[in-house]
Amino acid sequence: MLELIKERKVLKDNSTFFKLLKVALERDLTEKEKNKFLESSYRNIGYLEEEFKCANESHAGNYNDGIITRNGIVLVSQLRDGLNITKDNFIKENIEQFSAHYQCVKEYEEAFVTYRDNRFTESYFRTIEAYNEAIDYSDGYTMKKTLTKC
Repeated sequence: MLELIKERKVLKDNSTFFKLLKVALERDLTEKEKNKFLESSYRNIGYLEEEFKCANESHAGNYNDGIITRNGIVLVSQLRDGLNITKDNFIKENIEQFSAHYQCVKEYEEAFVTYRDNRFTESYFRTIEAYNEAIDYSDGYTMKKTLTKC
């Protein structure tokens, strides 16, 4: 029952995130919308972090599992840093960067789940590829105001 409730919360936060992302790309968000966007984003990051930390604790000494769970923890940490930059400088460029970064980390999570379910060498290397793609998205945030927002 708790798992079902958690799954619903995750789906609700994902839905909120993507709805507000769409709005943010069309117009400036109100303060209330910004807060909802940031809250759902932080919760989504928390869900990812919890998943990778639980997997890291339960990998039972499997070397490959240890690598990919630690990679996931690194990606989540970078995603949190990116959201903090976005929070401090809530401009369209950072929203776009964060959404691309978030999407790559979610793709890594999907590759991780696939590997965890079947443990094939091919899915392990797909996970590593997804990690390499996602790691590049930690750069590219705008740390100061640009001409689009003065």
